[in-house]
Amino acid sequence: MVSFSIVYPTHHRPQFIERALLFLSRQTYKDFEVVISDNFTDPALSCKEICERAAETWKLNIKYNQTESCLNMVENWNRAFSYTEGEYILYLTDKMFLLPDTLERTHHCVSEMSPDIVNWIDNSYSPIKFPNYFGTGIYHQKTSSVSSGEKYKPFNCKEELSKKGLARCSRSEQDPPHYTRGKICFGAYKAALCHKIIKHSGALFHAIAPDYTSMVLALSLVESAMELSDPGIVHIRTDLSNGGNVARNDKHALAFLKSFNNDQIFEELLVPKAYRSANNMVARDYLAIKGRCNLTFEFKKRNWLVYIWEDLVREPDGWSDSHIKEEQLKLLKDKIFSLTWFDRYIIYLSIIHRDLKRNIKPIIKKTEVARFFMRATKIFHKDVSSRKRMYFRTIDGVLNNHTTHFITKQSR
Repeated sequence: MVSFSIVYPTHHRPQFIERALLFLSRQTYKDFEVVISDNFTDPALSCKEICERAAETWKLNIKYNQTESCLNMVENWNRAFSYTEGEYILYLTDKMFLLPDTLERTHHCVSEMSPDIVNWIDNSYSPIKFPNYFGTGIYHQKTSSVSSGEKYKPFNCKEELSKKGLARCSRSEQDPPHYTRGKICFGAYKAALCHKIIKHSGALFHAIAPDYTSMVLALSLVESAMELSDPGIVHIRTDLSNGGNVARNDKHALAFLKSFNNDQIFEELLVPKAYRSANNMVARDYLAIKGRCNLTFEFKKRNWLVYIWEDLVREPDGWSDSHIKEEQLKLLKDKIFSLTWFDRYIIYLSIIHRDLKRNIKPIIKKTEVARFFMRATKIFHKDVSSRKRMYFRTIDGVLNNHTTHFITKQSR
């Protein structure tokens, strides 16, 4: 048995798999396997040759598997698990590259504490221009909540799940630690936990969003979880992700939900049939897993409805037809009108408050006093002061910088 199984379920992105394997070749801890589940329909977009070349050139332990037919995302994620043999399981999307010392830091943590879950925050790389995803870009470095001098710290799983369900701020407003805690694509699950989830729910991953459904189950079923002090991956910002395209394009959102071949999913959405909202899909996942597995965490429906409203009224160019937008908004309004007068009142107040806050930010950000006031009153959910920006010529510059930094740190 190897220490870590790193799983990449992929679909028609061979260039991203090649970069991901390059990053893995620089890992300072070597006891890991790489499982590639290649879900291609166009042979020209298969990553098989890339995997074979990487295994030979970089001596990586790669298990390459091709799906027999085109699967939806959740099917591909579940299929890949059967090929893993590691004590801890990592699932990464093909736009997530593991930084060179991540496995070594994770190994130290699991050797000393043996938690069920290990999480880390991510750094991000924003290319200046699409589709030159690995060209000139801005590297955003983030800071975790772990105190300086500590390598990791525990977090409370039930508390985290309750915060996520209550949704006092939207997913995009969560600070990096709270956003990543419990998610398998920002960390590792003990293999025993994966089997426990399967026994409890029938599968490791469920529709719609596999990272959210597994997170809800994992945080519900375990007590021991650790957060590492430093970021573990660099996440490439692209125009390719399902989540981003759902938010920007109603046709993509509809096609994504239809890929599951289950019309019942549309009815299970918090706002039934309002498919153009990513928050509506995620809310459905919380409720579906909560009901199916008899979980008891809190879920604040009216907060989620506010974020669904914002999904539908923002991105004015993200609609193929104005009539579709009107229909989707009517579904949401009907849902809100079905609630009690008190809930309707709170929802409308929240929408007005958030709109005012969003419009006034550009004005009051201009002075140092105003910035201090916003931080003090928690208008900003993200601590922007904890982020650094670094310019690199290419994504390979990020890798080389981290490799050099680790070698320098080790030699001190």
